Amino acid sequence: MVLVSPVKKNIVIVVSAMNLGGAQRVVSILCDHWSQENYKVTLISTYTGSKVNHYQVSNDVSSLHLSDSKIFPKSRLINLIWKFIELRRLIRQLSPDVVISFLTRVNVATSLSTMGFNTRLIICERTWTPFATLNKKLFWFYRLLFKRADEVIVQTDKSKSWLNKNFPENSSTVIPNPVVYPLPLHNERSIKPDSLVDKDKRIILASGRMHKYKQFDLLIRAFNAIKDHHTQWELVILGEGEERLELKRLVDELEMSNRINLPGSVGNISEWYERADLFVLSSSVEGFPNVLLEAMTYGIPCVSFDCDTGPRDMIQNGINGLLVHPSEKELGLENALRKLISDKNLRLNISKNATLLREKYSVDNIMKQWDKTLDL
Repeated sequence: MVLVSPVKKNIVIVVSAMNLGGAQRVVSILCDHWSQENYKVTLISTYTGSKVNHYQVSNDVSSLHLSDSKIFPKSRLINLIWKFIELRRLIRQLSPDVVISFLTRVNVATSLSTMGFNTRLIICERTWTPFATLNKKLFWFYRLLFKRADEVIVQTDKSKSWLNKNFPENSSTVIPNPVVYPLPLHNERSIKPDSLVDKDKRIILASGRMHKYKQFDLLIRAFNAIKDHHTQWELVILGEGEERLELKRLVDELEMSNRINLPGSVGNISEWYERADLFVLSSSVEGFPNVLLEAMTYGIPCVSFDCDTGPRDMIQNGINGLLVHPSEKELGLENALRKLISDKNLRLNISKNATLLREKYSVDNIMKQWDKTLDL
C-alpha cells in the first residue's frame, strides 16, 4: 500500500509593503513559518513607491510587487485601477487555497480582487477601532463587500466585540501578535547604545512612528519634569515620522538635547532593549503594540497609557508593568516614572513577571492558532 502525502496548501499573503511596522513583522513570521512547513507561500506587496524592506522573508517565499501603469504612471486613479486589475490577475494565476490580507485599504482591494473566485479569504484588521480609516457613511457598502471574507482576524477581544456589533455577518477570531525572542537584526542602520549614551547612565526607552497618536511630546515633557531629580537617567526615542521636526524643536526649547536622543529608526533594537532600564508607551491609540510586548519579553519594566486596546491585554497593573489612565497625560507618566525610578525592588519584580509573556506570545503558540484557523 502506497501512502500519499496530503497536498500542501497554496497560500497568498497581501500587504502594502514590508517596511517597518507591526503588521509587516507578523507577515514575515507567517511567511517563514509556512514556508518552513513546505507550504507554497507567495507574498504580494501592493505599494509601488520607494520603501525599505525592513523585514526579510525566506528565499522559499515568492515575493511579487504590483506596478504602476506604464501609460499613465502619474495618474493616481488609473494606477489604482491598474493595480486592482494586476492583483486580480495574479491571484487568478496563482490559484491559491487561501488569501490573507493585512491592513484596511489592502483588505478592501483584496476583497474586491477575489470576488467570484473560489478562494478562501481572510482579512486582518490591526487598528482600534477595526476599519477606522473607512468612511462610516459607507459602512453599508463595506458590510456587503466583507461578506466575501471567510474570517476577520483581530488582535483583542474588544475588537472582536466591536466587529460582532458593527459587522455582525462576519465571523471573527482573536489572534494576538507573536513575539520573537531574542529579536534578529534587520536591514537598517545599527546604532550602538553606548555610542549615544554613556555606560554609567540609565536609559528610558520609547520606540515607534513619530505620529501625533504616539504622544511622544507628552513623554518629553514628563521626562523634563523629573530630570533634575534623576540626573543619571536619559531618554531615547527611536523611530521616524512626520512629527520628528516638532519633537526636535520641543527638545531644543526645553534645552534637553544633552539628555534626550532622537536617533531615528534602527535595525538593532534588540541591543537597545538589552540596554534600557525602563520602557514607555505613550500612545493614545493602539491596536496591539509590538514594541511594548517586545520590551516586556526583554524584562524591561514598562509604563503605558491604558488605551482602549492593546496594553491592558499585556500588562497587569503593578504586577508586570504600570498602566496610566489616559486622562492623566504627562502628569500620569511623570508619576509612574518617579515610582519606578525610586523603587528598585518594584522594577525587579515587574521585570521578572514581564518575561513570562515570552511563552504566552511565542511564535509556536501563536502559529498554532493561525494553523487552526487555516485548517492546516
